[in-house]
Amino acid sequence: MTEQAGGSSFCTYERDGLTLGYSVVSDGHPIVFVHGATATGEFEWGGLAAGLSPAYRCILPDLRGHGRSGFRGSDNTGDAMCADLLHLIDHLKLGRPHIVGFSYGSEISLMLELLAPGTARSLVLISPGTGRPTDYRIPRLESLQRRWPYALRRLHEANHGPEHWRLLVTALHEDSVGRSELSSDILAGIGCPVLLLAGDRDEPTRQAQGRRFAEVNGQARYVEIAGAAHAAHHECPDRVNQVIGEFLAEVDLERAGTPWRGQL
Repeated sequence: MTEQAGGSSFCTYERDGLTLGYSVVSDGHPIVFVHGATATGEFEWGGLAAGLSPAYRCILPDLRGHGRSGFRGSDNTGDAMCADLLHLIDHLKLGRPHIVGFSYGSEISLMLELLAPGTARSLVLISPGTGRPTDYRIPRLESLQRRWPYALRRLHEANHGPEHWRLLVTALHEDSVGRSELSSDILAGIGCPVLLLAGDRDEPTRQAQGRRFAEVNGQARYVEIAGAAHAAHHECPDRVNQVIGEFLAEVDLERAGTPWRGQL
């Protein structure tokens, strides 16, 4: 375990022949944060974790192949990441943590609960994704790589080399576009409270999928963040922190015996 600036500690665990890293901030009931494509736990979630850490223990993993976590190519990247996260939850004896995911990480977070129902105390999905609709226009890999943010490219240089981000974009693109859109029946069967957040300038597909999820599942609520695009937690951090904090507090009250009615 290594102490980091800002009161976090960096730790590692072993699974599937890989050394995988995560940071821990503060103490309290656990939240597992799942970052987006080619980000890292601390890059994606450092600000939000700092805001929530007075009440929560924030666990910020680097998904396999990202940041300080080992990498091996796989035909089932998403399944492997879910297995890594389940192992981490068991390794740390977290019980049923809240799980917060962004973009590709929101898809992994949802997949995790579907593969192992009852894992999440609640789900918070920022820029949610529920699979690819049949009419979805799949972006070309070359176009994605050409437009990929410079800040995200640099996060993996120290441990994987300057061009590693290209391998990640390729692997995650192949994994994501191959995931069919979940049916309404599957979404309705998610058994934990779900908060779906999207910016009012986010991708229309993600907004529509968030609304549909909330329409078919009585425990799900959809909130649009005014003035935000894809990464609302970076663009409007105070508002997102407030909405998520209120949601988690309501869920925890419900667990203590006060019904949660989804009023944010």
